[in-house]
Amino acid sequence: MIRKLLFLFVSFAVFSATFAEKFPQRPLRRTNNPPTDSTTLIGRVYQARLADLVRQCRRDSTALEHVLENPYLFPLFGAPALYNFPIHREFALTAEDSTTVSSWVSQTLLHTYAHDPELILHNLTLLPTALPPRKEHAKEQPTKPSTALLPPIAPPVPSTTFQAPNANDLEITVHKPNFWTFVGNFSFQFMQYYVSDNWYKGGEKHNSFLAATNLEANYDNKEGLVFNNKLEMRLGFQSSNSDTRHRYKTNTDLLRLTNKLGRQATKNWYYTVMLQSWTQFSPGYKSNDPKVYSDIFSPLEAVLSVGMDYKLNRRAFDLTTTLSPLAVNAKYVDRLALSSRYGLDAGHHTKFNFGSSITVNVKWQLMKDVQWVSRLFAFTNYSRVQAEWENTFNFKVNRYLSAKLFLYPRFDDGVRRVKDQSYFQFNEFLSLGLDYTF
Repeated sequence: MIRKLLFLFVSFAVFSATFAEKFPQRPLRRTNNPPTDSTTLIGRVYQARLADLVRQCRRDSTALEHVLENPYLFPLFGAPALYNFPIHREFALTAEDSTTVSSWVSQTLLHTYAHDPELILHNLTLLPTALPPRKEHAKEQPTKPSTALLPPIAPPVPSTTFQAPNANDLEITVHKPNFWTFVGNFSFQFMQYYVSDNWYKGGEKHNSFLAATNLEANYDNKEGLVFNNKLEMRLGFQSSNSDTRHRYKTNTDLLRLTNKLGRQATKNWYYTVMLQSWTQFSPGYKSNDPKVYSDIFSPLEAVLSVGMDYKLNRRAFDLTTTLSPLAVNAKYVDRLALSSRYGLDAGHHTKFNFGSSITVNVKWQLMKDVQWVSRLFAFTNYSRVQAEWENTFNFKVNRYLSAKLFLYPRFDDGVRRVKDQSYFQFNEFLSLGLDYTF
């Protein structure tokens, strides 16, 4: 037994010595901690890439010396001209291999045609021919290949003049990105209606105008966080000769602010918190009636909602739908005399309702000069419903002139109903005037 153990021990020792001699262990490479400075990291990566480029140029120096001898590269180094083959290749029904030299040349030419067209000085049909016209009567005699040996060509000497810069010597400037976008629109519309005093059907002449401004400030950090802000202001006045108490009355009056914060969940869905607030600018009257029916902060409504936001963007169609199963509607009336008119208890300024809401915004370019902008809003506390649907059709005449058709149906059974009238309301106007987007 002892002899067997001794034999195994000696055999293992001999095997270990032989393995260590043939496969020596490499010493561990000690690495320093990576630098925490992002600028130094960028510089070192840039330096490494330049070093790889130098090595590749030295390795392929033979091919680089004869690059002009490749016939496929002639369009890149010849006279700058508009060639047909890149366009035919791009619009071909069958896809070709994109890794070939001809494909690379075609993509390079197409990029030049699209981004630097001023560099193209010739047309393919206007280029001078490189060869004289061929004579049909003269027959070319076949030439025998020469058997003489060509002198040997010395290999090119790799260039050593270019060296990759040191990362510590690089001056790197990092520009802070701007994630904000700003959009604005201003319009000033007019409408005039005139009839003579002896018009056989009667009628009343009047003038009206409407000023509207929309401002948007949107934030998107390209990592799923969005913050959208929109301010809408509309104010319109109308004159009426039959109204002896008011020279002008408001026919359109809106001040609305929408703030929405979202975090992307999937490709088209966002977790969203939205706040919508709206009121008006000036008092609202009826013809020959001194009573005030509405005023600034009478009412003031604010809807805070939590839910999901769905966004769909197409070439001429943008859709945003906000589904909020949790929402609170806060209503404030500054004039106590108007409290009961807007669904509040008499003598109270505020009222809160909890429920659900939905908001749908659509922007659709129906045709070149016709655009439809729509907003659908609905809130319910499961005992009453407030819904409104704003539709604006923009008919563009030129850059600064347009016509607008506004259709605004509304339903609200939470306010006091006028006698012999329903809860359904409707507002419409057609106007023509200035329109400018910036």
